[in-house]
Amino acid sequence: MIPPTRPADAGHASRRLHFEVVSSEAVRGDLRGALLSLCSRAYEEDFSPFLALLSPAVHLLARLDGELVSHAAWVERELRAANLAPLRTAYVEAVATAPEHQGKGYASDVLTRIPALVGDFALAALSPSDDGYYRRLGWELWRGPLSYLDPCGVDINTPGEQVMIHRLPSTPPALDLDARLSTDWRPGDVW
Repeated sequence: MIPPTRPADAGHASRRLHFEVVSSEAVRGDLRGALLSLCSRAYEEDFSPFLALLSPAVHLLARLDGELVSHAAWVERELRAANLAPLRTAYVEAVATAPEHQGKGYASDVLTRIPALVGDFALAALSPSDDGYYRRLGWELWRGPLSYLDPCGVDINTPGEQVMIHRLPSTPPALDLDARLSTDWRPGDVW
């Protein structure tokens, strides 16, 4: 459980937003159903195949009066920036808020809690749908070229992709946002 709660919105000062951290192993039964419903409605597509890829992962859940209203998860990935040792990275995925609760700051509340929860990683990263939104929350756009290593070890450029990073206490000071950033191939979206 995450300690801080806050009033949910000005119109409902008595309602409180509560946060919970759960492992992907704990996402089963009713919680799995609620999470699939939230993400499927937020993304307007069946989220089942994507949830299957989020394992192992850590999920941050936001509940309002017991109802799951917002979510984000992170998986561990290795990112490689030129001239640095590989960076153990908390790669943030599935940032979603139920459509009827969007625009109330719930996803922002979830995202602002993530850096403290992943402080043992060298970096946090994500692929943004709206880089301006994430910039307001302290994320920085990676300006250098992006690529991935395919299963045969061939470096494949991904020029149409965007990645944002969030610096953490153990982020190397020499991290250069203009350098090449690479990761390993994975099923689904590489970034």
